[in-house]
Amino acid sequence: MIKYPLFYRMRIAEYLTFTARVYSLITNAATDSVTLEPFKSRIEKSKGRLEESGKKVNTQLLTVNVTECDSRRDQAMIAFATFAEACSKRLNPVVSEAGKAILNEIESYGSGITRRPMLEESAILTALFAKIKNSPFLSGCLQNMLGEPWLEELEKSEQEFTEAVEARGNAKLDRNEEIGGEMCKEIRKEFETFFKYLDVMCDLNTDAAYGKLVKEINIVSEETNALLLQRAGRSAKDVVEEISAGE
Repeated sequence: MIKYPLFYRMRIAEYLTFTARVYSLITNAATDSVTLEPFKSRIEKSKGRLEESGKKVNTQLLTVNVTECDSRRDQAMIAFATFAEACSKRLNPVVSEAGKAILNEIESYGSGITRRPMLEESAILTALFAKIKNSPFLSGCLQNMLGEPWLEELEKSEQEFTEAVEARGNAKLDRNEEIGGEMCKEIRKEFETFFKYLDVMCDLNTDAAYGKLVKEINIVSEETNALLLQRAGRSAKDVVEEISAGE
């Protein structure tokens, strides 16, 4: 059964990240026998409109201070990813496996993270930080490759970017925020319709591909919900209770 993300808690940047990740799963799952149409096409169109809305929002962030902070953040992200890649090629098997694990986690968010819209990049980095810190395995890998200073530098640069955006008065995005909000509502409806369809197809047990897709989407939803409630200062128990109450 599909686990829904907490849509009502999501900001535009988080909608962008969730949509991009789930749409990628849908695209990979589509075959001649499992076309996932017309849902795939409708979600794709809404995704495009949401991305355009995100671009309009980001034009308001282009002040000297914000762009400088964004550039420093990109540099720190590239450095961290490059360090992980270098570690993955070390002759020491412990360091090599640790580097591969961290690099795989970075790549799970898609290529070109530093080329994403500013707010989307922030959402991705926040999710990456939470995943590494909350995973004993990934935290151990970071220690084994002595990567803590590299991650701390990236976290600091993200914090500086966030502070620059807040100082810019980014909390109110005027008309663009309203447009983005409407796009979020639109794609939320598309996802809800598609998720109901997937639940029905799983109940009918017509093809194992549907069940596999549901499991993959649930992972994204769980990670998204944990991030949203963590941002609000909620405990892991609160996360489970709120998600369960919404089902």
